Amino acid sequence: MSATIERIDAREQLNGWLQGVTKMYLDDIQAIPDDKWAANFGGCTRPASVLTADAIGFLFWTTMAIQAGGTPTTPEGAEQQLEAACTTKDGATAMMQKGSTGLSEAIMGASEESLMKMATTPFHMEAPLYTLAQMAVSHIWYHDGQLNYIQCLMGDGDYHWSH
Repeated sequence: MSATIERIDAREQLNGWLQGVTKMYLDDIQAIPDDKWAANFGGCTRPASVLTADAIGFLFWTTMAIQAGGTPTTPEGAEQQLEAACTTKDGATAMMQKGSTGLSEAIMGASEESLMKMATTPFHMEAPLYTLAQMAVSHIWYHDGQLNYIQCLMGDGDYHWSH
């Protein structure tokens, strides 16, 4: 009896997930009408533009953390600048691509040892950088679900990334 053992490359797997959710998100950005991109619904939802800036902000923060080998310092005004950049769908698309590419390069360029270093998030959670990278990637998917919900509120029940 022979046994074959394959090693799973965790960085490759995470990078593949990052590429997949980024494509879904970019497709869903385009599915929201321009005049609804900055709208709120029911008087209390965050607009798609702000949800997108939030997703991208965590990508940027996590990239900086991996590059720093720990907790980075977020530049003053970065959140407001990112929200301003995402006020249009074209701007949001460009920033999502930039954030995804940056995190991809950081993940693939980091050693396994460096990804096990600890960092503390702006929301005071301490975790290994690899765990934070997983969270940042899944955070895109979380906000993509919110974009899908916004689309449904407007009567659009299609999955724009399924083809």
